[in-house]
Amino acid sequence: MSEFLPVAMSKFMMNNWFYQMSLLLTVLFSVAAFSSYADTSQIYQGSVDNAFSSWGKRSAQGDWNIVEEGGQYFLDFADNFSAKEGPDVKVFLSPSAGNALTGNNAATDALSLGLLSQFEGSSRIAIPIGTDLDNYQMLVLHCKAYSKLWGTSSLR
Repeated sequence: MSEFLPVAMSKFMMNNWFYQMSLLLTVLFSVAAFSSYADTSQIYQGSVDNAFSSWGKRSAQGDWNIVEEGGQYFLDFADNFSAKEGPDVKVFLSPSAGNALTGNNAATDALSLGLLSQFEGSSRIAIPIGTDLDNYQMLVLHCKAYSKLWGTSSLR
């Protein structure tokens, strides 16, 4: 019996060591994950407006944020975002004022962020590294193929 006790104790300590190490690793990974969120800062926020839309009141609506994370900007559409589906709906940052935008000039001098890939719910679009957001006034959703304005929102 005296030989059994040291073996049992060493197994307990070994199992306890593994438990403690897994607990420590869990805490460390949680802190690392949280710290990446701590580096996120909100730059702009708004709601897509249909006032200048070529398609009417329900072409696009919902909230958005531009955030900076790890030195890069991202456009985040919120859960309440929705837009009419279309064949060539793209997202732009435009230097023009909202009342100056039409379906024909919405993409002029604008920075294309790419196709709108998700027409309902939250999504994220990377803004090219090095973009100076101070050069842009409006977020624009535009169907380039048919020259139709889906919706706009002021960045400020």
